[in-house]
Amino acid sequence: MGVVHSEVNEEISQSLELIKELEHVVSEIQKNEVLFSSDIQNMSLANKLSILDKWVSYVGCYNRLNEIRKKYKNELILKGEEDSHIKFKNILLIYASTIAIRKNSILLASIIDKNKYLESMLNESRPEYNINKKQYYYITQEITEISYMISLFRNKHYFDFMVKYYEVSGYERELLDYASYNYLNLIKLVRNHRSIVFNNMIQFFGKNVFDFWFPFQKWVAISITGVDYSSRKEKYVSDEDINIIKGELLPGDVLLKRNNYQLTNMGLPGFWTHSAIYIGRLEELDKYFEDMPLGDYLCVSDYLKVIYPKVYHSLCGENNRQYIIEVIAPGVVINSLEVIAKVDYFSALRPKLSKEDKLKALFVAFEYLGKAYDYNFDIMTDNALFCSELIYKSYLSSSNKKGITFILEPKAGRLLLSPNSIIKKFDAEFNSENAELDFVLFYDGSERERKAVRKSAKDLKTTWKLNKWAIVKRRIILNTETRYPVVKFHSAVSKLRIILYGMFY
Repeated sequence: MGVVHSEVNEEISQSLELIKELEHVVSEIQKNEVLFSSDIQNMSLANKLSILDKWVSYVGCYNRLNEIRKKYKNELILKGEEDSHIKFKNILLIYASTIAIRKNSILLASIIDKNKYLESMLNESRPEYNINKKQYYYITQEITEISYMISLFRNKHYFDFMVKYYEVSGYERELLDYASYNYLNLIKLVRNHRSIVFNNMIQFFGKNVFDFWFPFQKWVAISITGVDYSSRKEKYVSDEDINIIKGELLPGDVLLKRNNYQLTNMGLPGFWTHSAIYIGRLEELDKYFEDMPLGDYLCVSDYLKVIYPKVYHSLCGENNRQYIIEVIAPGVVINSLEVIAKVDYFSALRPKLSKEDKLKALFVAFEYLGKAYDYNFDIMTDNALFCSELIYKSYLSSSNKKGITFILEPKAGRLLLSPNSIIKKFDAEFNSENAELDFVLFYDGSERERKAVRKSAKDLKTTWKLNKWAIVKRRIILNTETRYPVVKFHSAVSKLRIILYGMFY
């Protein structure tokens, strides 16, 4: 029995240290509340990493306390305890750890609640830190968990009655004093943060709805990807046009495209529907970045061969093939330029950055190679991406590189950057001193001429305002003798828009 007492005493000492550490982490978060509540759009990568570091520390303490709590809860259920003092200690471990977890969960939630977009980052799975998917959600849901509320009330009265029968001292006394004092603090916190309790209930309902809806949303997105309801086989940008385009692009250029009459257009906001980053060929990278310091490596291709071998092998294709990095249904992939350029509308913009910063942006993009496609379109998560998210994160400013400032737009409770927003930014900054994107080229698909026509920067900058529905309506009207199909078309489109709008962006 002495061995059991010794083991439990060790756990009491460990729990006390973990609680102190958890309290310290939350105190540090409170001191840095300005960081946690700052505008996510202007938040630097260093600040995001600082938030992540504190979150990792918090979850580390939480996980270890929760393991102790589960261990002794299971022992009470499965074994029971003949030694009543051992039972007293077991219940104390459960009681104190639950109070510490719930109290600090409320304090954390009161800060994160001021910047709801951070929740996506905290809910992201990070196996390397033993952080599960939706970890923040599950931690904060305990605030309103009825079983724990009943357990705390029962345990409080248990200790009020039983404490007079045992001589409690040392770590055991310190842990009991912490639990007794903070039980009342916890009641006050719940009372003072009713909105958090209410929001948790709403989130619980929302999560269950989302878990039910998301597989269907993903299935629809996959099913309609690439579905083209035009009658022509060839796109307006010709092979001759692509040969010209190849000679004008430089590594790091931002590429945008649109195809008319694709079903996915209905679920995407604005005229432009897809984006990518131009890489070029290995020889092109070596020549363009020939003056870049790369340590022991003589050129970019040598660097890629060692640091990014998958990228290197992807670029070792046909000699004349030029490449892009993009996010499509399979995820982040490297494809030939023709995949994005053989379209109806094509444009290219050049970041006004140094070659060194462009190369660093490409390296960031290469880090995401192989990541899955984000059918939830949440820019705050990194384990999956959508097309314009790759642009945003590759060109995000950091401590070692300058970048591009993109304005994220709130949609359906998430911050988003659509391909159309990139052209909108180009328009807003056109010919100004603070412009961050230069015009490279624009091929405008002409329904009348049945080909893509080379246009100017002034033509491109207003395209984000184009009504995507007008093009489809015009096609229906031009190809129909009576107006009945138009009415039928409007009905079908209305239903599709209800289903698809917001699904993709």
